Parts: sequence; C-alpha cells; structure tokens
Amino acid sequence: MGANHIPASGLDGLLGPEGPIAHALTKRFDGGASAYEERPQQLRMACAVAAALSSGRHALVEAGTGVGKSFAYLVPLLQHAEATGKTVAVATSTIALQEQLVRKDLPLLEEALPFEVSYALVKGRGNYVCLRRMDLAADRDPFAQDDEEAASQLAAIRAWSLDTRDGSRQDLPFRPARRVWDRVKAERGNCMGRQCRHYEACHYQRSRRRAHAARLLVLNHHVLMADLALRRSGASFLPPVDAIVIDEAHDLEDTAAEHLGTRVSSLGVLYQLGRLWNRRKRGLLRGHRDNGLRTVVDQTRAAALTFFRDIEDRLASGRAGTVVVEDGVHIPDALSPRLAELSTLLRQSTEGATNPEVGMELGARARGLGELALSLAALARDELDGQVRWFEGSGRGGVSLHAAPVDVGLLLQQVLWDRHPSVILTSATLCAGKPASFEFLSRRLGLPDADTEAIGSPFEYGRQARVAVQTDMPDPGRAPDAYARALPHAVHEAVQRTRGGAFVLFTSIASMRSTADALRERLEGDGYRVLVQGETLERPALLDAFRDGGAVLFGVSSFWQGVDVPGDALRHVIITRLPFEVPSHPLQAARARRVRETGGDAFRDLSLPTAALRLKQGFGRLIRHTNDEGMVTLLDSRIVTKAYGRYLLDSLPECPVELLPESDPA
Repeated sequence: MGANHIPASGLDGLLGPEGPIAHALTKRFDGGASAYEERPQQLRMACAVAAALSSGRHALVEAGTGVGKSFAYLVPLLQHAEATGKTVAVATSTIALQEQLVRKDLPLLEEALPFEVSYALVKGRGNYVCLRRMDLAADRDPFAQDDEEAASQLAAIRAWSLDTRDGSRQDLPFRPARRVWDRVKAERGNCMGRQCRHYEACHYQRSRRRAHAARLLVLNHHVLMADLALRRSGASFLPPVDAIVIDEAHDLEDTAAEHLGTRVSSLGVLYQLGRLWNRRKRGLLRGHRDNGLRTVVDQTRAAALTFFRDIEDRLASGRAGTVVVEDGVHIPDALSPRLAELSTLLRQSTEGATNPEVGMELGARARGLGELALSLAALARDELDGQVRWFEGSGRGGVSLHAAPVDVGLLLQQVLWDRHPSVILTSATLCAGKPASFEFLSRRLGLPDADTEAIGSPFEYGRQARVAVQTDMPDPGRAPDAYARALPHAVHEAVQRTRGGAFVLFTSIASMRSTADALRERLEGDGYRVLVQGETLERPALLDAFRDGGAVLFGVSSFWQGVDVPGDALRHVIITRLPFEVPSHPLQAARARRVRETGGDAFRDLSLPTAALRLKQGFGRLIRHTNDEGMVTLLDSRIVTKAYGRYLLDSLPECPVELLPESDPA
C-alpha cells in the first residue's frame, strides 16, 4: 500500500519498539538512556499527519512536549514523497532547528527507513559566502587600515572559505560584523551564474542543486515566507512543493506579517549609500571615472537625513516610541525620487565598466536602491491596501517606517493554503483554554476548514511539575513603579527556592536589564553565575554556559520557546510578567480594531488567547524529559486576582498550583 495511504499498523511497524527506528536509536546510543522510548502519542501524531497527506487536507496538530514530533511528521512525510514521487517540505522556526533535523534526525532516518531518504537543507542566499565577491573584496581591500577589526574578520573569512564544506555563515567559528559579511555574501542580482569561474564550487549553487534533487526540503519560516512573497509577483527560488509541515506554527502569523509587509529604515538607507561613497571617501565609487555619481550619493544622503529627521520629530511628539500613520495620509517624500535617480545613474554607469565584476557590484547596488525607492514610495503614498503604517525608533539612533498586513489570513490563503494540497501546522502550543480549542489560531491564520488533533504530553506533570504564584506582587498594569521596585527581591527569593538552576523570563528588555543589574552582585555572592541575554555571549553559548550548572539566566522572547535544557541544570522557570502583547503597538492595535469591527471583543478574542499560548511556551521550557522535575513561579498576581486568570491557568498542563504567602521584605 502506498505511503499516502499509510495505515496505523504500517507506521507502528516503523515507529514501534520492534521497528527499524528503534533499532537504529539503540545502536546509535549503545542502548543507553537516550535510546528509544515507546511513545503512543508519537504514533497518534504520525497517523494524523499521514491522514492529512492521504486526503489532501490541511491540518492543525498540537503535540505536547515529549511527543517526539520530529519523527512523527518526518516519517509519514518521507513516505508520502517516496510513494508519490513529489517534493515535500518541512519549515522550522529557526535555522538552528533546521540544522538539528539535518544533522541529527534525518541521518538516522536515512539509515533506518526501508526506502531511499533524500533531503536538503535550504537557507536564504545571504547566508552563504560568495567566492567571487570574496576574491573581489580581498583584492580591493575595502577596509584598508582604518578598520582593523573588519580587515581581520575579512582575512579570517577568506581563510575559512578555503576549507569550509558548508559555506554558510552559521558554519563560521565567529559572528562576523554586518559590514564585513555584506561584502562577501551571496546576493540576488549579483550572481554571474554559470559564467562565474567559481560556479562548480559555489556553496549557494551547490545548495540549490541539492534542493532540486531532493525529495524533502528542510526550510525555516523566513525562507518559506520569502519564497511565498516572491510567488505573489510570479517568481520563486524553491522548486514546486506538494505538501508542507510547518513546525512551531504558533509563530507563523508574525513571520507572515513581517515578510508580507514593508520596512524602510534610516540605518538601512544610510548604510546602502555608505557602501557606495561615504564621508571617509571610501566605497565602491572610490576611483570611479564619473565623479558626478559621488555628488549624487551625497545629495541623496542629505535628502535621507532630512526625510528621517522629520520622522524623528514626529516620534518626539509620541509617548511609546511609535506613531501610527493614519489611512489616506501621504507622507512628504523627496527621498524616493532621489533613490530612484541614483539607481538609474548607477545602472547606466555599469554599461561601460572596464571591470565587469565592479560593474556587477554597482548593478547590485542599483537594484537594491531601486527596490528601496519603490518600497518607500508605496509606504509614503499609502498604496498598501489592508496594511497599517507606523513610524518607529530603533533604539540604536535610527528610525524606520513600517507597514504590515493587519490580517494575514487572506494573504496566506492566496500564497499557501490554495497552492498546496496539504499543509500541516504543528507545535506544542496551538490550543488555548479549557477545553482546548484551535479556534483562535485557525481564525488568525485564515484556516477554518482544517482537520485538528490535540495530543497531550507523555510527561506526568502532576508529579514532575508545580506552579507557584506570588500573590503579594503589585499589579504591573495598575502600579508599574511599585511592581518594578518589588521585582528584584521577588526574583531573588524565587531563585533561592531551588538554589539556582533558573530561567528568569521577561516580556521587556528594559525590565530584564534593570532586574539583572539590581541582582547581579547579590546572586554572584550566593555562588551563582549570572547570564544575561544580549550582553556578551550569543544564544547558543549562553545555553552551553547554563547547561554547565550553577547559573541563573535572564532572558526575553527567544528564551520563552525553542530552548531545550533537559536534566537538573534547569529546574525552575520564573515568569516575571504575564506575556500580554503591548496593546499600543500599531500592529497589535490595528488587529484589535479589526476584531472589534467584526463584532468581537479585542481582549477576549485576541489579547488573552495570545498570552495563553506564550505562557504555555514559557512553561514548556521546564520539563523536557521523563526524569525532569521542577517548578514554575509566576510573579504576576493577576493570574489569581483577575477573572481571566483561570483561562490562563487552564491553558497550562495540569499540575499542583501553590499560592505563596506574603514574604518579608529584604
């Protein structure tokens, strides 16, 4: 029987205790603790995925932590590709999760499954080094002696490029500065294709060849959405795909809004102009025969400074770092015509270039500036139907103009649901409330007619976990100053309950930093290592340091999800504040207005379910293995003082809830 009609017994034969995957796992781990564990929930999920594939249906499948969802969707997906001869794809939320599938899970399945397994990792073009541009940058010495760090990084990338097999930025042993990587990365519109002397060795071209030969493509959300956005204009860079599994699908709405929207920033525009010609008299136009081009760059830079200074003035009149641009309001725009003019002049200058590679670089800059001009003109003239526009400060001295679709459901229907017979969305957090319901997410994504399956975790949360609520904390909504003063002591007291081994999760970078600063000396005096997101270590290094034990990690949004620290190193998750969206943010406010216009209640139908899913994600960091035990502490008393608190608690796995008594002040 074909894999697109897989009975439960067929999947059980592959995923069960006597199947080839169990034998491969036992062989890989020598029968140790990390070897095969029988999981009925995994088989149930695999059957749900197979049923959606066989019927050509879309599906929403929530799979609790510990189900083993990677194998549960990979096995039926691979069998579907084998039986139909069609290409399929899985899209994860991050490159790190892509690489986990490609380096860990798929090689094991390739060894175990009784048919050919063909897969390819697909990352965006800009993740790869361009060997031709690498040579050009080295020959032209773009950083000379005035930027020793950049020159050193460029030399290190060149040495690495001679040995790397992968050729992607993630394979570098260090994180390159943007100004360096931009000199050597592969770019759309800056590729000679088969005419390039490096074509056969080109890492990006090799990745494309692998992708077009593979049956399973391993993408991330950003690559998927970038391709879907291109398809709206009749282009694409991925081969045709029959069926897609989207993992961590609770992130899909925000990723879609980002890629189907538009953004133009002061830092981005000035950076692109600086690559051509800057005030240190460096850039691609140094030595160019047409001195007039440098003058036009200077004039365009002056126009950009004027345009973005006006945005800064508008932001200064606001209170929250953002200002909404009302529908129908045209923004005075003398910049996009300047950008378009410079793009045209650059393109004309490439026609007689004596060095074709320099000409290609200038052509790529011309295309980039032309795209900037079109985006800015559309933003300024309000030509983006169904989108909200706003100004925003970047926090790094820059400002930006944004637009994003208020409702991504219709757009996703056009580019995703209607174009593929079967799209399967999965995550540990797709349902909210009790009884668990998919209604919120399916409505937000424009997917009301889909099969649904909610599969609980195999973990015994009643035995392995408990929730503690600090009931005496000031209300962070009504008394934010009192809450901020009480927070450091409450965090320290919570850390002491488990003697470290804690994630402290925040909804705001400012709150995270102020609390960490207030507690650092005290926690280090207690013998804990204090790790703070965004200080010195990158996220993977932070996690490695935390796994060594004896640490307290302060983190924001990216540590609420996608983090796996099994064992005793993490035994306490401290959630400082309920994860409600900032209601004043322009996109969130526009979404709330849309809900009200359609007869709904913005808090009940939008804010509350979103917070429930994020709270569930934060809780999910705690128990990652059947032997794990620990506690989650909530330092937001609203979960017991407000009527909506029961909805949030009901969205969490069932486990004991303890109300902590009032504590003595420090």
